[in-house]
Parts: sequence; structure tokens; C-alpha cells
Amino acid sequence: MTKKKKILRRKHDPFFRYIYAIPANTRTLLRLAQRKNAELRRMLFSVDMDSLQLIPGSFSNVKEWGQSDLAFKARIKGGPEIFVGILLEHKSYRESDVLSQIYRYTFEVMQNKGATDFGWLPTKAIIIYNGQSGWDPLAEFRIKYRGQFNGRELPFECVLVNLADIPDAACLKEPNVEAAVGALVMKHAFDADGLRSIVDKLTEMLSRLENGARATLAEKIVVYLNEYLDEEVVEELRMRMSIGQALGIKTAGDRLRAAERAAVRRGRKRGLAQGLEQGIEQGIEQERKKNEAASLARDAKMAEYLRSIGVSDENVSTMLAIK
Repeated sequence: MTKKKKILRRKHDPFFRYIYAIPANTRTLLRLAQRKNAELRRMLFSVDMDSLQLIPGSFSNVKEWGQSDLAFKARIKGGPEIFVGILLEHKSYRESDVLSQIYRYTFEVMQNKGATDFGWLPTKAIIIYNGQSGWDPLAEFRIKYRGQFNGRELPFECVLVNLADIPDAACLKEPNVEAAVGALVMKHAFDADGLRSIVDKLTEMLSRLENGARATLAEKIVVYLNEYLDEEVVEELRMRMSIGQALGIKTAGDRLRAAERAAVRRGRKRGLAQGLEQGIEQGIEQERKKNEAASLARDAKMAEYLRSIGVSDENVSTMLAIK
């Protein structure tokens, strides 16, 4: 029996903060979200998004961790001295007290410290949701309290953005790769088939990044979202972001790991069909024997290629050791 992974619900939030603590990435995310979200377009219509600034230290001294998510301030269009607060609160699961959380953040975080008259920033809160099912805490609030209030029901503006409503196609052609990859991966975090269907395009997007940025982002995806993503997708991302892929070729190690994964899948099916658990081990052993003879030849070919582009023998040996 396959043992279920223990889900650590905290891990989506730090990944979200890692990507969107950068104002340019938040601008991209909200621009993508506005395509199908009229309420978000209305909320941000008067905001100069180019003036977006992260409120530093508002939630945590480390941008990936903290008690909540991200806070920004931005100018109102046509009013250079008029600022509003933009709060991004990320949720991967339904939380009944999310509006209460935002209420607290509105008064604890959205402070206009440079102001001499009003010491607070009018808040525009955006709940970013990437959960498994539809959820709208604002609709639930209005149903529960309908008729009990006159005028606006909440002491802040609030809009829900469901990442499921952002089209994959829009993300795949987005020039801001980091922001778009973040949205895609979180959108499909609970949807293994959906993510597997775009993994080729996802790795193509990652390949557009500089080597260091690409490796860092790929590793963040694995570290923060490993509990949620399909194991084969995680391994595929790791393989494609390997040093061999950075050079545009697959290493012997890449090929061997891919063959072993394929053998596991075939072996598992064979074992289930025959009622024999040995099917998995037999499949792996067959593939290993098949690839063992070819491994030396591939290493030689890779060494020849690396030397042809000016890599020293010492570095060739180091690269060949990384499999």
C-alpha cells in the first residue's frame, strides 16, 4: 500500500512570498488575473501600479517566512502624494477567518508612517487562492450578513483572485517568466495531470532564465511544493534543470534516471497484472543492464563535447561526476 505524504500546509505561502515579494512580479500576476476578473480591474483602475513598493519588514524579516503574506503601497493616479495599501493574502485552503485576518493586517501593517495627518493607508486587499475547489469568502460573508448593513460591508476593499481563472496560455507567453511560472505551478499544485501536461512548456520557460536564476527557481519549486506535486513531475523538473540540460545535452545520469523511472512504471504495471511485486525490481534491473553498456559511450561523447567548447579536463571530470 502506498503511504500517503503528510501535507505541510505552510509551504505554499513561502513560495508565494518568494516570487511575489518583487513588485514587478506582483504587477504581472495582477495583470494576468485582471483578464477575467472585472472586480480586480475596478479595484486597481485608479492605482498607479508602476509605483508599487513592498512595505519592508511588515510581516517578517525574511521575505519567504512570516505570519502572513505581502503588503505594498502605491500611488493613486494623478495624486503623487496619495497612497493606498495593497495587501496580498495567499490561501491554498479554505479558511473561515480570512476576512478577520485581513482586518487585523489593515490596522497593524497598513500604516502611513510618513504622513502627518492620516497615519493609515486605505487598504485594497486581494485574496489569492489556488485551492482544489471553488471558494469565495466574500460571497459567503454577504450571504451570512445580507441585510444587516447599509453601504459597504467591510472596512476595506477586498477581491478574490482564483488562480484557476488565469489561462495557461497567457502564462506561457508572458515575458516575465518568474511571475508566470509561479502562477502556473501554484495553479496546478493540486492537479498532477494538469502540470504534467505543460511540463515541457514549463521547462522551456525556465530555460529562458539566466542559469543561476533558473536553477534557483527550479529548486524553490521542488523544496516548497514537493509535498503537493506528482513525484514524476518533480523528477522531470530536476532532470531538465541539471547541468547537462544547462549545456543543452542530457548526461548519462539524466538518461539513466529517466530509464529507471520508466522501468518503475512498467514494472509496477507488470507487477499489478501478474500479482508479482518483483515486476518492479525486474523492470529496473533490465533497464540498468541495458543502459550500463551505453553509459561509458555517453560519458565519452559528453567529454568530447565539453572539451570542444573549451571546458578544461578538470572541469570535465567534475561535470561527469554530477549525475
